[in-house]
Amino acid sequence: MNIILILLIILFILMTIVGGTRGIKSFFTLILNFFTFFFMLILIGAKIDPIKVTFICAIFISFFSLFFINGFNKKTFSSLLSVIIVIFLVMFITYNMSMNAQIQGFSNEQAETVAFLSLYVQLNFSKIVICEILIGLLGAIIDVSISISSSMNEIYKNDPMSSKYSLFKSGMNIGKDILGTMTNTLLFAYISGFMTLIIYFNELNYPISTIINEKVFCSEVFQVLSCGIGIILIIPITALISSRLLVLNMRSKKNMTV
Repeated sequence: MNIILILLIILFILMTIVGGTRGIKSFFTLILNFFTFFFMLILIGAKIDPIKVTFICAIFISFFSLFFINGFNKKTFSSLLSVIIVIFLVMFITYNMSMNAQIQGFSNEQAETVAFLSLYVQLNFSKIVICEILIGLLGAIIDVSISISSSMNEIYKNDPMSSKYSLFKSGMNIGKDILGTMTNTLLFAYISGFMTLIIYFNELNYPISTIINEKVFCSEVFQVLSCGIGIILIIPITALISSRLLVLNMRSKKNMTV
């Protein structure tokens, strides 16, 4: 625990030095999001529907991450709206797939970890898989969405006569540049958590055919692909919503002037 506190202090100092006021806001937003996530786990443990709880808490986390750091404006509003839509779409797309994939719960390799614990938890682990996907996806799509909407906002400030189509096209081009790096970020984030098990499989001389059919491997791959779908969807949705909100705002100002 002492090491964790030391690292937390170092993180705060670095965020303050590098980010200034915004870095301090980011740090406390991180703490707030942690407690929101912890509260979500408590609600799930209280037998409240995991998907509904995760969806609502994801909205709160997105709200804190966007508005507390970047303020209340068009770009943060469009990002929040885009994130909510993508979370819903990913949940809708992957729900039946995760149920049919039979990747929920613990694998044989993880059985020893929970062997001495009570298994009478009365939780639907098929729904927990969806929760893991949504939470794992959340940080990435918030990052991509605010990057696109902020860039489009700057483009519109420099050229207020831009049309919805030209803004949308610019947003798509920005998103294409982000797409590859964010997909790799998610891939390596999941692979790093799976690394110990890969080494374990290698030491036991598991054949490739056995590894790719293991529940724990399939679960990781399923989550990576599902998150990849979310990152792809956030690009056109953010570009579309941001372009419409920016142009709509300009039209309303013109009408007020007239």
